[in-house]
Amino acid sequence: MVKQRIIEEASELFGRAGVKSTTMDDLSRHLGISKRTIYENFKDKEDLLVSCIAAFSENNKNNFDKLLLEADNVVEAILVVMQKSAEQAAQRQISMVTDIKKYYPQVFKVNLARISNDKHKNIRDLLERGIKEGVFRDDLNPEIVAYFFCQNERTNVFNDSILEKFPFTEVFENMVITFLRGVCTPKGIKIIDKYKENIH
Repeated sequence: MVKQRIIEEASELFGRAGVKSTTMDDLSRHLGISKRTIYENFKDKEDLLVSCIAAFSENNKNNFDKLLLEADNVVEAILVVMQKSAEQAAQRQISMVTDIKKYYPQVFKVNLARISNDKHKNIRDLLERGIKEGVFRDDLNPEIVAYFFCQNERTNVFNDSILEKFPFTEVFENMVITFLRGVCTPKGIKIIDKYKENIH
C-alpha cells in the first residue's frame, strides 16, 4: 500500500535527518515516486508527520502487548521493553522529538501529549499487575508512581545536557533500573539482579 510505505519511509528519514531538514522533495527521491503521489495521500508535511507519530504509537503498543503476553512477570516485561526501547531509540529519535517540539509545537502538544498519557496508563496498569504478582510493593499508589515516572522520563531521558555526557542507553537503563528497584519487593529485586547478570 502506497500510503503505508510513505509513512514508513518518512519515519525513517525524519529519524535520520530530522523533521525540519527532510523535505517532500527528499522523500519523493527516496521513495522513487512523484511529489504528486505523496500529496494525494497527505495534505502537507505536518499531516504526514502526524500519521508517522500515530503509526509509531500503534507499533509500540502492539509490541508492548506482545511482550507482556510472552513475559513470565511484569518486572521481566518492563526490563525487556526497556532494553528494546534503548536499542531502537538512540540519539536520532531524541533529535526528532526536539525538532517536533520546536518547529511543530501544536503537533507536539496534541500528539506527543496523547502518547505520554497512554504511557502513564500503561505504567499504572503494570504497577497494579505487579502488585498482584507480588513483585511490586503493595503499599504503592500506582497512579502517583506512574505520574512521577513519566515526569522523570520527560525531564531526564529527553534532556540534551545529560545526553551530551552519557549514551542514551546508559541514561535509560540507569533511570529504569533505579525506578524498578524502588518499587520492587525482594522477589522483584531478584528478577532485576538476574536480568543484569545475563546482559553484562
